Amino acid sequence: MNILITGASRGIGLATAKQLAAKGHSVGLFDIDTAELERAVNDKAFKKALKNKRIVQGHLDVTEPEAWDTAIEHMIDNFGSIDTLINNAGILVSGVLPTTDLDKQLSLIDINCKGVLIGCHKLAPYLADAKNGKIINISSASAIYGQSEIAPYSASKFFVRGLTEALNIEYAELGIKVIDVMPLWVKTDMTKDVSVTSIDRLGINLTVDDVAKTLCKLSGSANRKLSRTHYPIGMPAKVLQKLSQVAPDPVLRWVNSKVGAK
Repeated sequence: MNILITGASRGIGLATAKQLAAKGHSVGLFDIDTAELERAVNDKAFKKALKNKRIVQGHLDVTEPEAWDTAIEHMIDNFGSIDTLINNAGILVSGVLPTTDLDKQLSLIDINCKGVLIGCHKLAPYLADAKNGKIINISSASAIYGQSEIAPYSASKFFVRGLTEALNIEYAELGIKVIDVMPLWVKTDMTKDVSVTSIDRLGINLTVDDVAKTLCKLSGSANRKLSRTHYPIGMPAKVLQKLSQVAPDPVLRWVNSKVGAK
């Protein structure tokens, strides 16, 4: 399979690329940080895939439609087709909203929302030609119920969740499966310096390899076997999702205030 990954220079994106390459897939790693991406691709994990010409890399600012066109063209020129898009690029800004930098929060919305939307728009014609064309968006357990101290981030993941649900229906007639994964906190560069109450209480128990394992499995699955739209990762995320399906709103608010509010 030919798989395009955004935000692939580090963290979940890079770990997923390594696992996919090890399984024999052709992978396009794209990121806005090309210097870091170059270092990442030189990792020994890609040695065999590079030798077999199953790896391409390139610059991609996910908020720029023209940059997506270039990345897609690079994939097609090298692999001939695209089977899966993993919309991984995203950023996090933590803190009580009025005390955070507004420009950083607006950039977060651009990357986490606009970037995912553009990718879903641009890749549709190519994925429709694939036997098992699919889009896997990186959502979050914070899209189950709004989280304090990361409110805009949480809201951006609600956007991803809503877009995923709608396109899962809309793109069905194109033969494209649209799903998302919903991990809780993951040990990455993005979270290492974050001070959030929910981390203090729940800890960070997932690694990038935990999430990559799920993404790798979903990427290689036939669309007919993907019966769900959302795939929570980790026990806390699974419990919170199940609870959200049966508990009334006051109960959900109380649980989330106990987990994430000071």
